[in-house]
Amino acid sequence: MEVHPHTHHEKKKTWKSYFWEFLMLFLAVFCGFLAENFRESLVNKEKAHHYIQNMIADLKADTTDLNFSIHYQQLWSNHLDSALLVPVDRLNNINTQDTFYYHFLPYYSWVQPFIQNDNTITQLKSGGFNFIRNENVVDSINLVYNYFRGVQFATDYNNICYWDIVRKAQEFMDMPAPSKTIEENIPKHILQNKKIFFKYDIQAIHQLYSMIENAKGSLEVTIYEEKLYLEKAERLLSFLQKKYNHN
Repeated sequence: MEVHPHTHHEKKKTWKSYFWEFLMLFLAVFCGFLAENFRESLVNKEKAHHYIQNMIADLKADTTDLNFSIHYQQLWSNHLDSALLVPVDRLNNINTQDTFYYHFLPYYSWVQPFIQNDNTITQLKSGGFNFIRNENVVDSINLVYNYFRGVQFATDYNNICYWDIVRKAQEFMDMPAPSKTIEENIPKHILQNKKIFFKYDIQAIHQLYSMIENAKGSLEVTIYEEKLYLEKAERLLSFLQKKYNHN
């Protein structure tokens, strides 16, 4: 018995079949792209929210630290004013030395600079700003933090004045070790009958008075710049809290 082989002819694909296959592949790729884009958008929003949260925390810390620094810097400035009211030619008197010492000691023993909390702004400038899409927010942050350069310049100069005065005072005055806390640094009363000057060098004392005048002026500039920065930081803090519903 003769067997005839059956031949199977594969059905030829039409252009419609190719079109649907292409369409399905395209839709799969496109949907994957949309999903990835959506996921990336969520991640970026989360990062932006994280930066804003940290920025708000830094600004809160800055405003607290600024108020603290300004308070004590103004106190030191007032004491320096009082020290300058003591006539140089009366400093050979022990009790007059005690009065000068009482007003000079707080500034000598404790410098109180403002140190900015800059972790977040450093991260933002290193690429973090790419995640914050609101240009108004970015501009507002940069405006405030760029102003800090003036504060930093005044603070740096104030520190130079401070160390110059410390070294000059040690040339002819018996000065104590620095206090452990700022509260301990504030004198409770004027000493009586305690010799502070181990030598009465009129020229060196005049130099010290000139340095104190300069330092007092530097302190006043620093306080002025810090108050302006404080106002700007408070406005930025309020703006970010309202913008992002964050308290």
